[in-house]
Amino acid sequence: MDKVYINAKDAAGKYNLFLKIVTSVKSFDSYNSFFNIYDESEEPCRRIVVLTKSKDLEEVYDENPTEVIQENKIVGGNIWIKEYSLLENPSKIDLSSLVVSKKLIEEFL
Repeated sequence: MDKVYINAKDAAGKYNLFLKIVTSVKSFDSYNSFFNIYDESEEPCRRIVVLTKSKDLEEVYDENPTEVIQENKIVGGNIWIKEYSLLENPSKIDLSSLVVSKKLIEEFL
């Protein structure tokens, strides 16, 4: 059975979703010996293009920042479409060429 893909921008419009470039973050604990406490901080990992139901989404939690996104998948209530380096200028990312699995969108809705 062949997978059917549709343009991600078209899918956002058709299904009332938002196509966004967000920053993924990985939380980690660091020990502060001066205060004898553990601090939790967030470290940006990569940019990810997502389809989301949230207009205000800017960051996503990334449990495995070294894992390459092979194909579209649902993670944390969003569809992750493609990853980019943090060094990539978000304004230079071409969203018009990205596609998403129609079956995945149906699961997501």
